[in-house]
Amino acid sequence: MSPLSSCRDKIVDAAEKVVIKIGAAHMTLDAVAEKASVSKGGLLYHFSSKETLLKAMLERRMQRFKEAQEKKCAEFENGPTREIKAHILSTLGRDRKTDRIGASILAAIAYNPKLLDPARKDYRRRLDKLIPAELRFERAAVIVLAVEGLRLLELLSLSPFNERQRKKVTEELLKLADEEI
Repeated sequence: MSPLSSCRDKIVDAAEKVVIKIGAAHMTLDAVAEKASVSKGGLLYHFSSKETLLKAMLERRMQRFKEAQEKKCAEFENGPTREIKAHILSTLGRDRKTDRIGASILAAIAYNPKLLDPARKDYRRRLDKLIPAELRFERAAVIVLAVEGLRLLELLSLSPFNERQRKKVTEELLKLADEEI
């Protein structure tokens, strides 16, 4: 890793910590620079605005999700349900830290919806991959919507499910994916 990308990662790490503590809407570049132990000028060299830093945080979240999904995908044999089952497990994989970062970024995006443009493109690409011709579109769409709905409820701290119920829902979604074949 180059020193420049290492410094960028250090800044994004610091931004995530600030977001966890005070939320993305209240995050300032000064607070991030202090947390990263870099000058504000050094931070501005890598990220010209709060929006570019939030965009980098969102891109990191997308990249980490992609890596988690690829890892889960490798756990399944090749077949038409492999991608959707990996999506279920990687999306619903619990990480409280990620939940807090995701919720804060979601709140910040409400102020600037254009930050979601790269995520929209990425999501469309992933969705096309999740629903291959071998699966009935309606069933696959219902599974994806259920997964995303549960995830969103959790990000907003609105999910009514305890861990046991959540596990049962996840198991049922995996069964639904397999029933298609």
